[in-house]
Amino acid sequence: MDLRRCQIWARTGKHIIQADYVKIKCVRTESGPSDADQSVESSVSNDVSGGTSSSSSIPDELFGADDDPLIPKSADIDRIFHQGRETWKQFVKSAEALPPNSFPPGLMEPSIMLKDVPALPEKIPTKALIGQPVWHIPSPEQEREEHPRNENNSLDTISRIQNSIECRFSSLPGSSHFGSTPHSDSCPSATSRSLSILTLLWLYILSVRLLELQGEKIQYSQYSLPPKPAKTCNAQQDDIILNLQAASHELVRWLCAILAPKPGWLAASGRFPPWAAFCSGDARFIISTDQPIALALNEQPPSSAQAVELLIEICSLYGLGPDNGGDQMSKPLSPPTAAFLAALALPFYRHVNLQPQFSIPKLRRRRIDIATLQPIRQYVSDLRYYMTLSMHPRSLGSVLWSIFWQPDIECNVVSPWLSSILSVIKPIIDSRNPETLAKVFVLRRPRVALWWLGIFLLGNPTILDWIARYLETLEERWGFASMAPPDIAVAAWTGSPQSFLDEESLCVYPETTGMVIKSDLLRHRYNFRLQDSTSIPLSWRPFGDVAKAAIEPYLWPWLEQGHIREYVHWIWWIKKGKRLIRDVQVWFRQETDRFTEDVPDRLELTFVGRPTRCGDVIKLAPSRQSTLRMIHYYLSDANGDTDRDITTMPGVKTHPWLKYWRGLE
Repeated sequence: MDLRRCQIWARTGKHIIQADYVKIKCVRTESGPSDADQSVESSVSNDVSGGTSSSSSIPDELFGADDDPLIPKSADIDRIFHQGRETWKQFVKSAEALPPNSFPPGLMEPSIMLKDVPALPEKIPTKALIGQPVWHIPSPEQEREEHPRNENNSLDTISRIQNSIECRFSSLPGSSHFGSTPHSDSCPSATSRSLSILTLLWLYILSVRLLELQGEKIQYSQYSLPPKPAKTCNAQQDDIILNLQAASHELVRWLCAILAPKPGWLAASGRFPPWAAFCSGDARFIISTDQPIALALNEQPPSSAQAVELLIEICSLYGLGPDNGGDQMSKPLSPPTAAFLAALALPFYRHVNLQPQFSIPKLRRRRIDIATLQPIRQYVSDLRYYMTLSMHPRSLGSVLWSIFWQPDIECNVVSPWLSSILSVIKPIIDSRNPETLAKVFVLRRPRVALWWLGIFLLGNPTILDWIARYLETLEERWGFASMAPPDIAVAAWTGSPQSFLDEESLCVYPETTGMVIKSDLLRHRYNFRLQDSTSIPLSWRPFGDVAKAAIEPYLWPWLEQGHIREYVHWIWWIKKGKRLIRDVQVWFRQETDRFTEDVPDRLELTFVGRPTRCGDVIKLAPSRQSTLRMIHYYLSDANGDTDRDITTMPGVKTHPWLKYWRGLE
């Protein structure tokens, strides 16, 4: 009996002869970057779950094997799983020790996400905006050369859209939203009580700022709430009364449009930016004032700068500012900051067809020092940086899913690594507790986690199921291409690596003989193919090595000096008439000198002594899919030519993991 069948027998008590890798067909509804790469990706995904016979219900599991070129050893599987589980247990333990609605101090400043993010141009076309990074790769002769690459970062599809997105408000007692737990008697935080309204206000500011950059005018629509005098205001059971008392006319008029059940404002062109939204569901707002107020349709809506002052006005009326509570270990999440993060995440929701879901707002009059709201103005002054990443969901997707990336995890042990994470956070997912999960993420990778915090604040629990599915399959949604593949330009923007390609290698290979670590080889090859936007970069670290004599000779000078790739700046190409205007943007860090450097990722693994045998079911799919993509990646040389001779990995051509795989066609 071979090792795999022994392990099945030990776990299930059944002796089953397993028919490996039955080919399963599926249809994708969203294409990948290229036909060739999609073919390989589809091949991997289609047959990766085919590890059962027609008479067996045993799930596809990863079992170790000694002396196999692809399958990891059982000891490595056990070690990675136990190290991963202990590491993530520590994050969960620390997260659960934090008070409700509180996070580690210093990690709730949104600008930590902006390290080298370029700003949007001061003038943006209404139809398309295309950009590309410039890299510096030292040549072996030490000549400085700039290599502009990767022209696939187009914002065309999301700069203007047909409809405003609907944000649903729910008063159901069983609904779970950020900051509140179903069937809990605890009082919702100020952030939870005000999140919906403040998010809608931030969405307006982001939308109008983009329209201003595009030179478009805005106007109020025919849809608006009629303000009512407080003395004659009669509310029904589910009505939400917002008593503005003697607030400014401009604030009253603005809120009557923002809180209307249909879009209360629009661009003169009739189109909406990707942040445009309105409220619906169980909520019916009533705006009341001390004195009667008449609204005119021809009133001019506030500009983004004016809207910021109105946002500050309503925050000061209801005491929605930073909480002075907390201690050295934690600080409460400020309502305006939470709403700002949620607003930045809305284009991602739109892209993946998720509807924001908010709890019914409950505002209480409370005065605060208006000086504490100064961070709001700072967010707005940096808005063009935040908008760059916010309005490109695919790039943001690469950031989000890198929360699970680990630099020292090799392709064939991705399964035990992801399984270890799921074994720890599955109870959090099942309990629909996004706040705790956000804290776990913040403790691990804060620059990445703030984007997740915005996703969770928008309230749709479906994203939690996508996390669980990704940890089992490396795909968030069935039938859609994953948004997890890395983007090296975005990794440079955020300062959070997404791939082994983002790491520098100080290894040099001066001898003509000897072996080259495969991850080093693929980094050097990638530097020759930065203009190739058709293939999907590899995230997880390749394993193994290759003889230097088997590597293309023109790559040797780079192997002999070590791997370095430096991000220089970003170039926007703006079409003006028949010409393309070059707009060079440097980084947030360089232009503002306000970037917080000391916000490190915590990627160290917890040491485990002699690990015991892993008793959990570890899915085969992630390890096999990552390994097949590594092979596909390895087959292309520095010029992009494919060499299907993989004899440097003995036995691979007939390996069961390659059965039905079309990567060698």
